[in-house]
Amino acid sequence: MKGIISSHSALNAYQRQTAVDPVSVREAPATSESGGSSTSIRAARVSISAEARALAEGEGGIDRAKVDRLRQSIQSGALKFDSQLIAQRLVDQGE
Repeated sequence: MKGIISSHSALNAYQRQTAVDPVSVREAPATSESGGSSTSIRAARVSISAEARALAEGEGGIDRAKVDRLRQSIQSGALKFDSQLIAQRLVDQGE
């Protein structure tokens, strides 16, 4: 399938994150009233990078001033979009 995201700042931060401990298995106490056998629990310790946390909090390198300028241009009607051109480029990109 074309159009799969292969390069994105959040994805790249995730892929660079290597601080995942191996899965460990331990025995948990039985919770059955009939005294059945214990249950195995699989757990992994994961740590999230500072970059991934910043992206999750919305600090992903967005130029707020530029966004505000674009928003004002759109609202005032100064910025026009060619919907036919946008649609054609989306179709071309998917091929």
